[in-house]
Amino acid sequence: MSVQTLENTMEKCETTTSDAAPAETPARSLFTRQTGQALITLGTLFKHVPPFNESIDKSTGDTLISIGKKLKGKK
Repeated sequence: MSVQTLENTMEKCETTTSDAAPAETPARSLFTRQTGQALITLGTLFKHVPPFNESIDKSTGDTLISIGKKLKGKK
């Protein structure tokens, strides 16, 4: 069995401060969406998988899912 990993290189971005809101870099946007997906998956795991849902409160899973959806929705 082999494992294939993909590594994205992050280029250094220089930004200047101005009155307008700074634009998100593509790497940051990707990280935010992936973090959101991970939180949704973890929340679903906490809600529906028996070893977890017996010891973790249901509201914890719901909270993780709602935070994950908010992060994943940003583009």
